[in-house]
Parts: sequence; C-alpha cells; structure tokens
Amino acid sequence: GLDARISWLGHVQGEGKWQALHASEVFVLPSHQENFGIAVAEALGCCLPVLVSDKVNIWREIAGDEAGFVASDTVSGTVTSINKWIELGGEQRAIMSTNARKSFEKRFSLEKMAGGLIKEISQDIG
Repeated sequence: GLDARISWLGHVQGEGKWQALHASEVFVLPSHQENFGIAVAEALGCCLPVLVSDKVNIWREIAGDEAGFVASDTVSGTVTSINKWIELGGEQRAIMSTNARKSFEKRFSLEKMAGGLIKEISQDIG
C-alpha cells in the first residue's frame, strides 16, 4: 500500500538529485554495505531524516543524533523502519528533520570535514 508514497527514481544526478531530495520527506538506504554513505550525508544536509541499515557505516552517528532510524539490512528491518516513520506524528517528524540538519552540520559539512582533515594532517606532521 505504499506505491503512491514511494518514488523509485533510479540514478539521478546534478540538479535533478537536489530537486528530488528537497521534494522528499525521508531518505531510505537499506544497503548491505556502505563505506560512508555520501548520499545519506547529502540527505541529512537537506534536512531529511534517514532510514538506513546497520551496514551503512555512519549508522551510529544517525542513531546517536536521532536523525533517523537504523535497522538490519533485511526486508524485515527495512519494513520496520518505514513503519516507524509512517507512525510518527508531524511534530516528531519535524524534530527528526531538525536533528538531521544538526547532524549534518556537526559531522558532515564541508567545514567540519575539512577541519577534521587538517587536524589529522597537522597531528601527523607535528
């Protein structure tokens, strides 16, 4: 019964990607393996809560920041996360959207990523 609420876009890039993210209410990535999950970070930057598997290597940050839901990389785990999202009220969704943006700014913004890299390089040099 979710067909009317889910868009299966396939590969999108450029302006189309950003339009799709900004038109969405949640981002779902039930991946079996992600080193980092750049698409997840991009979604967080667009204030989108994320529903990810525990195989997306930034799942701990998402869970800790309450920026989405994390479940196993199974059909059951994905269904559980989607159902939890559907059951949320509007206020809870708004809070999670705010948490998503805060998580992005705290961890994944260009400034944070560059600052962390500079710090690591400085420690190695010093």
